[in-house]
Amino acid sequence: MGIFLDPRRTAAPHRADTSRRRRRAIRAALALAVGAALPAQAAPLAGVGAPPHVAAVRLAEAPVPTAKPGAAPRRHPRAANAAGDATGDGAAEREVSDRGGLFGTGLFSGSRATSGGGGGGNTAQRALLAAYPGAFRIDGDTVVFPDGTRIAWDDGRRKSAAALLADPDVEDMFHYPYPAGAPARAPGRDEDPGRIRNDAFFKALYGSSAGAVRGSLRSVPWVPRLGGGQLPVTTRFGVDRKLEAVSRELERLPARFHKYLVPSAGTFNWRVIAGTDRQSVHSFGAAIDINTKYTNYWRWDAPKSGGPLPYRNQIPLEIVSVFEKYCFVWGGRWYHYDTMHFEYRPELLPHCR
Repeated sequence: MGIFLDPRRTAAPHRADTSRRRRRAIRAALALAVGAALPAQAAPLAGVGAPPHVAAVRLAEAPVPTAKPGAAPRRHPRAANAAGDATGDGAAEREVSDRGGLFGTGLFSGSRATSGGGGGGNTAQRALLAAYPGAFRIDGDTVVFPDGTRIAWDDGRRKSAAALLADPDVEDMFHYPYPAGAPARAPGRDEDPGRIRNDAFFKALYGSSAGAVRGSLRSVPWVPRLGGGQLPVTTRFGVDRKLEAVSRELERLPARFHKYLVPSAGTFNWRVIAGTDRQSVHSFGAAIDINTKYTNYWRWDAPKSGGPLPYRNQIPLEIVSVFEKYCFVWGGRWYHYDTMHFEYRPELLPHCR
């Protein structure tokens, strides 16, 4: 007696097998597509073709930079707390989210992941590249700009607090972690997070002369409902749009805060810092001073007999938190404090990069 085989039943295993092969082929194609989309320079960290969640884990596990020879181990900016609510203000925040690189369409377009030796770089290097996307690359121990400017990342020297201010390399700018979102407090002796700046680096970012910087300035309305007028601010990296967003949020604060905001003591001013030969960030149109009537400045408050500085501050944290939300650091977090002063330093604020 013959055996009848229902073709509908015998075909089912074949269809299931074909379906499984089809799913495996689709998964393989997707894996290849993800691998092709990953930047080649990220390979030593993420692995060529690694799925995005694996790449993220490997990036998080990358080694942090070691201290300079003979130096005490450093903390790095990822140890600092994140500041403010980075999700509010709707359209205003979407408007200022693009920190378009200075050379976004030039030689280093898309170079935010580029670092020395083709690897992922250390924590501070990645922070700097992400803060100013497309503006430069880091090749070993050198920051390289499209015009050929080369600046030492790490000069290998151990430095006193005074030397960190007077002659820093680029890595030294991360020496003190910036305590974003923390309560106002007296910083430790000589603890100046954000006050250490490499002049050559900022001149390469924004312009090496007053004329070069003026070419990128735009007049920005400063708390116009309070009569704050117009302030010249650099357009590079969207700093002008960030300050506009700060202005809008500060206007919405209760009236008791308004006296601290107007009149502003200014933004762009090509000058050196008092008592030094170092350029102020005001020179680049990337800083603002608010009302001097309610400010404290360490040179004004320093005891005539010398000794430790007394910490003084009148600026409410509600104002500080708005500035920090949009990537401006506050001079009130410095041992050598300048409480009216805010400057754009996204590399020091984890939520800004």
